[in-house]
Amino acid sequence: MKVSPGFFKGISWRPVASYFFLVLIFSALLQLYAYKKLSFAAALLIVLPLSTLLAWLLYRRVIEPLREITAAAGSIARGDLSRELHIYSEDEIGELARSINEMAGQLRRTIELVSGERNRMRAILDSMADGVIALDSEGRVLLVNPVIEEVFGIRGEACQGKGLLEVVRNYDVERVLQRALKTQEPVVQEVKVVGAGPEARVFRIHATPLKEAGRESGGVVAVMRDITERKKLEQMRTEFVANVSHELRTPLTSLKGFLETLLEGAADDPDTCRRFLKIMQEETERLTRLIDDLLHLSKIEERRVVHRWQPVDIHAVIHRVVSLFHPQAAEKGVALEAVVPADLPGVYGDPDLLAQVLINLVDNAVKYTPAGGRVTVRAREEKGGLRVEVEDTGIGIPPESLPRVFERFYRVDKARSRELGGVGIGLAIVKHIVRAHGGKIGVESTPGRGSLFYFTLPADEGTSE
Repeated sequence: MKVSPGFFKGISWRPVASYFFLVLIFSALLQLYAYKKLSFAAALLIVLPLSTLLAWLLYRRVIEPLREITAAAGSIARGDLSRELHIYSEDEIGELARSINEMAGQLRRTIELVSGERNRMRAILDSMADGVIALDSEGRVLLVNPVIEEVFGIRGEACQGKGLLEVVRNYDVERVLQRALKTQEPVVQEVKVVGAGPEARVFRIHATPLKEAGRESGGVVAVMRDITERKKLEQMRTEFVANVSHELRTPLTSLKGFLETLLEGAADDPDTCRRFLKIMQEETERLTRLIDDLLHLSKIEERRVVHRWQPVDIHAVIHRVVSLFHPQAAEKGVALEAVVPADLPGVYGDPDLLAQVLINLVDNAVKYTPAGGRVTVRAREEKGGLRVEVEDTGIGIPPESLPRVFERFYRVDKARSRELGGVGIGLAIVKHIVRAHGGKIGVESTPGRGSLFYFTLPADEGTSE
């Protein structure tokens, strides 16, 4: 066996020399006793102290440090990296203690770095507006972020290690992620999810496989983006184009028919000609109102309306609008009244636009209330703001139509609305005006018993007490 020249440099010779010296003393005593130079009692008196000294030295320099090192190693194995060995000897045991202290320190720094990265990743996932699901190579859930928890009504800790289908309970989502896991290719697909909410939501899923060295599959990460509102807007845009086309085509077809009739000879009959021209005038006015409403709605939605912001006395606005509709209501046999206290708080807004809101609501209430009915306009202070109500005893609105009455071109009774001259844009304009003033609008109705439209406005801080 060949020993390298540097082998002896790392050895601490002091304990070795001490042990060697004690061994020589023992050997000398044994020889003296063997040649009868010492009695047994004398040899025992000399050997016992020396043995005790040797045992003490062995315990202090070897056994006690090794016991401390063993205890520290056990603490490190259990995750306690704060313990430090206090062994400062220059021998091999001291070198071992220093190496263990350095190892524990390095492990502590590495764990702190990993924990920091994990916390940053968790913070990023928690702040994302999109849902994130991560699966391992076996298709088990590794992590989900709060968006996924909210969509599927689950808890992240409870779903870790479970199969995806147990967690999301949606075959379309599971199929997308399994396909990405098997093919190891990115998959993009739109799916409909019925989760914890009352309505189905549409998500675009982008599933990306994770590659790991030496393995064909390392799992998959899926990002789920909620595109429900986008889909609704696309549908509304499609319906808007169809509705505009229909609303424009109806009067234009009517005008074209009357013009053809007049050109074919009806113009020679003065009574027929006058009647046709009157109908054409009404259709033209209807077209003009439709185009004006569309342009006004477009300006409001695109915030191109220049508001004349100023303190508004809502009491005066309500009485002005009610006075405007008194002749129309009286002609139809509908009682119209305003119940407005004089000490209402002021609001800040555009008086003309707020008057337009009331004009639209009161006009609808009078139109859809039969003779002998009643329309009441009320206003009251409510939670630091103002609440205005327009209640009628008219035909009412079916429950399924209530969520859609503020949509463009939506009409509960299309035939009756067309007969009364409505095009289904007025309430959409009302909604945008109220929202532009920082308020909210809503409706309550019972078919056959009437409707109550209301809107709220924040109080003017400059005038409120």
